[in-house]
Amino acid sequence: MKKIMSLLLALLLVMSLGSAAFAEADKDASFGKTYKLENADTTSPAETFTFRFSNGRVTDAAKGTVAPPIPDSSVTFAAGEATSAGDTNNVAVALSDIDWPSVGIYTYDVKEVAGSTPGVTYSEQILRLKVTVAYDENTQTYYTAFVTMNLVDADGNGQTDVKTGAFENTYSAGSLSVSKTVTGNMGDHSKYFAINVTLTGEAGKTYAASYTVTGGSKLTDGTTDAATASISVDGQSHTFYLKHGDTLTIHNLPYGVTYEVTEENYTGDGYTTTHAFSDDAKKIDTASDTVTVTNNKEATVDTGIVLDSLPYVLLLVLSIGGAVLFLLKRRSSRES
Repeated sequence: MKKIMSLLLALLLVMSLGSAAFAEADKDASFGKTYKLENADTTSPAETFTFRFSNGRVTDAAKGTVAPPIPDSSVTFAAGEATSAGDTNNVAVALSDIDWPSVGIYTYDVKEVAGSTPGVTYSEQILRLKVTVAYDENTQTYYTAFVTMNLVDADGNGQTDVKTGAFENTYSAGSLSVSKTVTGNMGDHSKYFAINVTLTGEAGKTYAASYTVTGGSKLTDGTTDAATASISVDGQSHTFYLKHGDTLTIHNLPYGVTYEVTEENYTGDGYTTTHAFSDDAKKIDTASDTVTVTNNKEATVDTGIVLDSLPYVLLLVLSIGGAVLFLLKRRSSRES
């Protein structure tokens, strides 16, 4: 009878909180973790999310009862598992092996441990895990009766702010495209120009060994197809060769990466160079950033006689013609 009353009391308490119970008696609990993409055409890295249970306290328990620790829980997502709609896995919470010291309601703060993967937004919210422990007279042991999870009372009004049972993380990445345009009446559309790209990551973040580059024309050696290229976020300059109409694109760059795009000096070849950046901050923080590098070469084309001097030229021709006619006529008179 006592067991039934304890269960009814715990059930009433849970229902009054307005959150669903998600653990059966004396079983491990779980909650949801959702991993999603900020932008389509990006690929999430493999990631293990870890959750820590802290600030344990207990009510409705024997005097002097201390809340036992709950070990960290984690869940792993494979590379590419995140989707635009969000992919959800369950995070197991080990409760069945905990030696509960008394009946009562044990409450813990649950927070995600921030990782170092660039582009991943780690949750700052704190959830509250409540474990209701009852007593089994048959086995004379304490067991987990119900488990609930809600947001903490952030505004201090004594009520949970939002009913929830899951954490959500987002992987945010975009692309960087560099295009080449050649203009001017002397611009050579078949000429390759050396473009230098430097990518710098955020401090404390761990970046992939390389990121894929597609499009463009040539790599540093001027012969290798850029479609097979890759680039590292290492703060070092990487050179590509582009001709008129070419565009190279660096894919899946995590938000927060800064970039610099420069070109070798071609003033000796008669070119002036300008850069147009779509993002003045030169930081990846949208689905796509673009840089257009334009080389212009103009020259005055020699077209022959300048029309302004044509009258003088005609007078000179007429004068020479008149002189020739005069000499011919004089010669003819002498011979006769």
